[in-house]
Amino acid sequence: MKKFFKILFKILKWVLIVVVAAIVLFFIVRFIGQRINNKTPKGGINETMYVDINGTKQWINIYGQDKDNPVLLYLHGGPGQPTSYEDYPVLRKLSDIYTVVNWDQRACGHSWTKDQMGTQITYEQLFSDGEEMTEFLLDYMDKDKISVMGISWGAAFGARLVLDNPERYDRFYAMSLPVDNIEIMKALKTEALEWTKDDPEYRAIAESIITDQAVFDGMTTEEQRQAAVEWDKLYAKYTEPNSEFAGDVNVVSAMIFCPYWSVKDYYNMFFASVPKKVEDFPQYPYLDCCQWGNMSAISVLDRTDYKVPVYMIMGDKDYDAMTSVAKEYYDSITAPDKEYYEVEGGHYMPMLLSERLSEIVHETVNNEQ
Repeated sequence: MKKFFKILFKILKWVLIVVVAAIVLFFIVRFIGQRINNKTPKGGINETMYVDINGTKQWINIYGQDKDNPVLLYLHGGPGQPTSYEDYPVLRKLSDIYTVVNWDQRACGHSWTKDQMGTQITYEQLFSDGEEMTEFLLDYMDKDKISVMGISWGAAFGARLVLDNPERYDRFYAMSLPVDNIEIMKALKTEALEWTKDDPEYRAIAESIITDQAVFDGMTTEEQRQAAVEWDKLYAKYTEPNSEFAGDVNVVSAMIFCPYWSVKDYYNMFFASVPKKVEDFPQYPYLDCCQWGNMSAISVLDRTDYKVPVYMIMGDKDYDAMTSVAKEYYDSITAPDKEYYEVEGGHYMPMLLSERLSEIVHETVNNEQ
């Protein structure tokens, strides 16, 4: 028995040595990768800072290969779902023609602080932040106008900015734009009823999809939550998941070698900043009616007169923003220039297919020159 424990101890010792060596090697490789990714292009710019926006410190990174290039402000989705730890490889593919600004919006990512816990965040507050950030960038980068690119909530956010303040912007890239959530739910219900015509169990779920704001408002929070659970079952059976690994971006590698996120930052986002009570989370408004909010709070359905070029990019199977609704809206808008593109896949694929996105953006910029 004594000999057995002696052998076991040796095995455990070597296992521990191997594990420690692997961890040390991981952090060495990560350190080198981060330093490489944090290099400033010759003649370009790579600045990370906190900007005073409406009483809060909000994080941005400014990256580009030529300081004289036009500026592109990127708006992530959510609200409250920053992706600066994984989307920088995508945005850098645009850095030869744009100086790209990656922004963690109010109360999320690097812009989250403990004093924001439990605070009520409104659409109007977020729109105001966007206007303030635009003013900062115009001044800081010495530009007359900037371009805007957004995905999902970020596309709705960007639409509002360019519609309200066309004098500040020169192009708008709308990816996975949720035009109007009531219209989206109507289109989804029509599609779901077709999916389930021979499936009685899921047919009942399809028929339960709510397309009336008054009905939704009359439900209790628990009823709304339960409806969301049922609709998720429908999505799971009849649609393809929007996997972050479905595109051409290595998400794991991007996270490991992200120059802007430390291990402590990841810990804060996934653990330290997560409240123990639901009511302590920053209270974001949500676009999806499954998230118990006003379904048309950010609707652009009746706002079709754009004073800047508009480029809409949708997944061909986008059941979150409903491709059919977005295409119909695109057909209705007027703009100095406009183009509509579809990529294969769901809601997030316009961003995850980074090579195609880069082709589209380069094409639009070159065509205007």
